Amino acid sequence: MSESLATSDGSAPPRRTCARRGPAIALLVACAASASARQAASDGRDAPARPVAVWPAGPLEVIAAFDRPVDPAAAKAMIGRTIPYHDIRRDGPGQPPPARPDGTLRIVAARLADDGRTLVLATDPHPRVARYLLPLPGATASYDLTGIEAAWSEPDDPAAGPKWSGWWPSLDLDATRRLTRGSRPHETGLALLSRPGRLVLSGWVRLPPGKVALRVESSGPIEEATLGDAQAAGPAPETKGGLHRAELAVESRGEPLFLMVTLRTGAGGHPFALRASYRLATEPADRPIDRDRLLVPWSPISTDAAAAAPLAVPDLSGGDPDRGRTIFRGDQARCGQCHAFRGEGGKVGPDLTGIASKGRADIYRSIAAPSATIEPDYTTYTVATTDGQVLSGVVRAEGPEEIRITDTNARATTVRRDKIQEIRPSATSIMPPGLAAALGDSAVRDLIAYLTAPDPATAPGRPQAP
Repeated sequence: MSESLATSDGSAPPRRTCARRGPAIALLVACAASASARQAASDGRDAPARPVAVWPAGPLEVIAAFDRPVDPAAAKAMIGRTIPYHDIRRDGPGQPPPARPDGTLRIVAARLADDGRTLVLATDPHPRVARYLLPLPGATASYDLTGIEAAWSEPDDPAAGPKWSGWWPSLDLDATRRLTRGSRPHETGLALLSRPGRLVLSGWVRLPPGKVALRVESSGPIEEATLGDAQAAGPAPETKGGLHRAELAVESRGEPLFLMVTLRTGAGGHPFALRASYRLATEPADRPIDRDRLLVPWSPISTDAAAAAPLAVPDLSGGDPDRGRTIFRGDQARCGQCHAFRGEGGKVGPDLTGIASKGRADIYRSIAAPSATIEPDYTTYTVATTDGQVLSGVVRAEGPEEIRITDTNARATTVRRDKIQEIRPSATSIMPPGLAAALGDSAVRDLIAYLTAPDPATAPGRPQAP
């Protein structure tokens, strides 16, 4: 696989060049790529590259597969752009995206693989199960966090790690083949399924409330299958049609349940087949597992925290803004260590300059129960590294090679991307719990009075700067 790297500083390793090449492909890494592009032009295939599939390859990466090589200059121009996202639940059939996104991700690096047909983008973490609008060269592509993770290993050395791992849009193999047709990474991975090996599928499944049975059928033996706390008993039996079936019965509350299936490929010399379905106890027939019921393993999953009983809000009237300013900046609350307010303070948490518009009661709730509602851009992640470190905090991309993790004490740690063993979102806010109780009602009133007081810089009668 040949790659062309581009980073935010524009640097790249020295590359061997061809004696003759066209200007549109001067940055490709190999003469073979130039020859391929010239042949494509001579065949009349000189139209712009068209994306055939776009998917999130991990919390910090997005991949777009194209039907032909991408102009390296266009790929490099992606660096510094942003990917807006919006709440997927607001989407309706045929509805355009809202004018104002809920947030954005930064693209910090781009590289081309598969002779220029695969564009790999390094980004900030994906903070929400949302619809993301990726501004590709010549088009905008929409993607979300639906799908599953597939990993294929050689049968004799599973400890060596997967030979191929990546995203599948569906648990139905025919649908996955159809939806990824033309994607070089998927062509490579799907071709391995005809060989003897071990395939592990993992992700979240959202099933309707009630008693539900999930069934997985495969042409290869199913070694293990779990869904939430349910586990298939023993090796999956073979059905009359020659497929192996694992059945998992659960009492669903409508919340995502984690699914993991381990099975064998290349058994019996037959083409590999896979499908999954579910059946409610109240219905006579199975239903296919639609794509929107699947979420990739690292998706930020909502928990019961947001559905907790409403807090009793004390009387918040009065309060002294001057004392509140001291509390905001002081060592007891340490608000200013993480939050900016009217141009002063830290940048770990959200800027609180406009927080007065939320009202005093909502401000109190955000202090007393910070994990009940977390702004997506400030989702906390737990990061495990290959050298045994476990870090937790707000994650930001630091260029193509590193990420920055800022913890509750505003201490930042930089970790190389190639040292990340696992990264998972947390349902807990980086803001410490119990702050309202520790401060006491009087101090909280003063703090809220400070945050909601008129800005002296814009007060009427204030002398204007010349």
